[in-house]
This record gives sequence, C-alpha cells and structure tokens, in this order.
Amino acid sequence: MLNQSEPPNVAATKTPISQEAFDQLFREARTHSTWLPEPVPVELLRKAYELARLGPTSANGSPDKFVFLTTPGAKARLKAVLAPGNVDKTICLTTQKQRKLNSLS
Repeated sequence: MLNQSEPPNVAATKTPISQEAFDQLFREARTHSTWLPEPVPVELLRKAYELARLGPTSANGSPDKFVFLTTPGAKARLKAVLAPGNVDKTICLTTQKQRKLNSLS
C-alpha cells in the first residue's frame, strides 16, 4: 500500500525489476568498441540521447555533453585529434569513405 506522505510516482521506483532485466543490465552488458560502417538514423540518435540525458551524474551536475558527427568532414576533423589507437574504433566508415578521409589527412 502506498504511503500517503510519499508522492505517487515513488511507488513505481520501489517495484523491483525482473531478474532477467537485472542480469542484462549488470551481469551480461558489455562495452562495444566495434561498429558497423552504416549511418545511424537521426531519429535513433535522438532516442538514445533522450535516454542518456536522464541518467544519473556525479552530484547531479549533469556534466555530459554529446556531439553526433554525421558527415565525413566532421569525422575528418575529429580524426585529427584522436589518439592513434582510437582511430579505427571511433571512425567507422565504409572503404570508399575511409579512402576519402585518409586523403584529407
């Protein structure tokens, strides 16, 4: 039963998640460092941002900043400042686009 002194939305946060969801979030989740050389639809980027911006931050300071690079020119500018070991896993391009990017360096 809901405590009358608590706001109604607090009751929802006290509902435990399923064991399957818990395992997926904390036991099975892995960091991906390779990507497909395909563009991500802008709408999917927006949805991901909407979820990520709601996440907890240190002291609720919300220091996160997101930049979505969607053009070869923007990726070329980023490539110039990446550590060499991060280029391949950060700049995921098709072979044709990769040749063009390399010619800009």
